[in-house]
Amino acid sequence: MVQRSLSTQGRRHAQTLVLEVRTLLNEVGLRPADIDVVAVSIGPGSFTGLRVGVVFAKTFAWANDASLVAVDTFRAIAQQAGDCGRSVAVVSDAQRQEAFFNTYHWDPTQQCAVADGSIRIVPVAQVVQAAGDCIWSGPGIDRFADAFADVEVAADREPTATAIAQIGRIQCSTGDTADLSALEPLYIRRSYAEENAVQKAEQNSQEGAGRQT
Repeated sequence: MVQRSLSTQGRRHAQTLVLEVRTLLNEVGLRPADIDVVAVSIGPGSFTGLRVGVVFAKTFAWANDASLVAVDTFRAIAQQAGDCGRSVAVVSDAQRQEAFFNTYHWDPTQQCAVADGSIRIVPVAQVVQAAGDCIWSGPGIDRFADAFADVEVAADREPTATAIAQIGRIQCSTGDTADLSALEPLYIRRSYAEENAVQKAEQNSQEGAGRQT
């Protein structure tokens, strides 16, 4: 399986994504119309990165009449640990000294990682105690290095296209595809800007109601 990494510096991933996909297809001798399934990582993750990735995946799938599969980013990270004999706990920065967190176990029948529940938000100081005896992975390991100093961590802690494709293939085979028009990134919580906008709208509404009474 062939994959290509984009720069995470600045916003160049948004500027170069289309060109990189075109180059990759040329390298493996495929046309866009040859693609039957598009698997996209939907989060949690960077607000801007998720928007760019999901919009591109939806557009590419629509233009080429391909199926679209939405893959849990944390599940893809857990997939990279393989059948390690233990659950894999995946964590990323939720800001405000909190972490997005979930655990995954290996399904030997499907040969893939499966979520134990829904992704949740846990205070960083409590996240290690929330999982028990697991192998830890995800970008939050480096972000909160002190919290994970005494636990076993996986080597590959960022999601790869290969893992996303593996899970996407399995989901597609079971009919677990996404609605092109309805698919949105998995944000779990609003960004600061969105929360401020909501608070401002609520404040204006309350002030307007006060003036009317």
